[in-house]
Amino acid sequence: MTVSWKFRWWIWAAIALTVAKLWLTRGQAVFAIGTATHDDRLFINLANALVGGGWLGPYDQLTLAKGAFYPLWIAGVFLLGLPLGFAQQLAYAGACAAVVRALAPLVASGPARLAAYAVLLWNPMSFEASSLGRILRQHISAPLALLIFAGLIALYARRAEPFRRLAPWAAGLGAACAAFWMSREDVVWIAPSAVLLAAAIVVALVRNRPVAWRAMAQAGALALTCAVVPLLVVAAENARHYGWFGTVEFRASEFKDAYGALLRVRVGPELPFVPVTRQMREAIYPVSPTFALLRPHLDGPIGEGWAGASNYVTHVPAGERQIGGGWFMWALRDSVAAAGFAHDAGQAMAFYHRLAFEVNQACDDGRLPAGPRRSGFVPPWRPGLTRAWLASTVDFVDYLVSFRGFSAYPPASIGNHDELRLFQDLTRDNLAPSPALDAPLPDQAALDGWKMSVLQGLGRWLRRALFWLAGAAQLVALVRTVQLIAQRRLTYLFVLTAAAWGACAAHLLAVALVNVTSFPTLTIAFMEAAYPLLLLFMVAIFLDALPDWLAVVRRRQAATPAPTAGPA
Repeated sequence: MTVSWKFRWWIWAAIALTVAKLWLTRGQAVFAIGTATHDDRLFINLANALVGGGWLGPYDQLTLAKGAFYPLWIAGVFLLGLPLGFAQQLAYAGACAAVVRALAPLVASGPARLAAYAVLLWNPMSFEASSLGRILRQHISAPLALLIFAGLIALYARRAEPFRRLAPWAAGLGAACAAFWMSREDVVWIAPSAVLLAAAIVVALVRNRPVAWRAMAQAGALALTCAVVPLLVVAAENARHYGWFGTVEFRASEFKDAYGALLRVRVGPELPFVPVTRQMREAIYPVSPTFALLRPHLDGPIGEGWAGASNYVTHVPAGERQIGGGWFMWALRDSVAAAGFAHDAGQAMAFYHRLAFEVNQACDDGRLPAGPRRSGFVPPWRPGLTRAWLASTVDFVDYLVSFRGFSAYPPASIGNHDELRLFQDLTRDNLAPSPALDAPLPDQAALDGWKMSVLQGLGRWLRRALFWLAGAAQLVALVRTVQLIAQRRLTYLFVLTAAAWGACAAHLLAVALVNVTSFPTLTIAFMEAAYPLLLLFMVAIFLDALPDWLAVVRRRQAATPAPTAGPA
């Protein structure tokens, strides 16, 4: 009876923490932005098309610009009849639980697992509302990152078990990888950490005698299948509806080659945050008939509009038509559509292919002064950029560990009645008040206001506590690193610590690079996936170091002779 109670009390405590969070966060309304046609409104429009059975809807320059998973998620949650905010909180709690469950064979203590779960679950940025109250794919990419870690941890911890025990974790790992890949276009930062955790599995198998390759090979094949099949299904649907076999156009070689070809050109002055200047465009038009077709639009109303949208970064008047890096890709796509070359994705890709060929050929034969061939969106490296990048990364680290910018209160929704009505319909959720909406019911508003005030107070306390805990975790990690090097050994939990720390570092370096080359990214929304990984780093290092150090203390105490009694 005692054993059963010890086994169960911490599980019930974890359930109570989860229910409390789900109940409190139901008081937070959705911060709807009906005018955000490239973000919130885009995801809602795509989900609306999916619910109507028309795949992602009629094709335009935005249809395949971003990954399909978040619209699929919104549509799936809608069909299940769940409010979107509740489903997203449930997904995050489930991902935290999966990580802790995966660690079970490595962490015998129930209270320790409860503590780990509580730290991950009550990540204050998981209920931040001033930035993340919006309809953004970050809500699902953060849980998916945790699920990838959970799957790799579980396969390591259960590497000696039969395939039937590995299969659910392998399938979940593969599905999470597919969904993560289709949730954002900038997810490569997680790859080094995933490779490190996968390598730990291989090394452990090699050291085992006999080697348990068969079950793990089957698990690996299942994970790969569950990762590849969803990608193939989405690509096939895109081919059927839009004439292009792929998941997202920003990863298409044709689009990346076209953008990279434009970045090669070296004409006119270099302007900060403007990778393709007006002078560069004017030099390209005469040598590329395909690019010249875009001139009435890039140097007309479309270009001027995007130049105006980005002039708070470029500090150049809109009339100069100098378009910032974070906006030029959209200006290019809008211009291709306006020129009549985006009736479907196949036609758009053919246009980008011709553009890349013509510009690269002009660069290669000397008609345009240019640098080496390139593909993708990172602009050429310029003097001083390394220093700016590293300085920006320091700012991002400070922003991350201090959990800066937290607020549990969503701003007022933006948009007209029809736009916001679509948000209400697809999310099945309450929207933050707006003049275009009916006034909230008074009793419900009072209760929701109280819930948000509780979350605000909890968030403030957690920010302070986690800041100091992060500092302590970093100190413990440094001491533990020295200790393990001196002992010439390596523990798996320390490998997990390094993987979580490395994922945070890679993510921060990536967004800091965008910050100094293209557009501001020092915001909660751009760092959402890093917060749970920072907490996982903290959890892993304490789970690794503290039991070991406490065991050393106990052994020393046991080896110390008891004091002998003196003469009476």
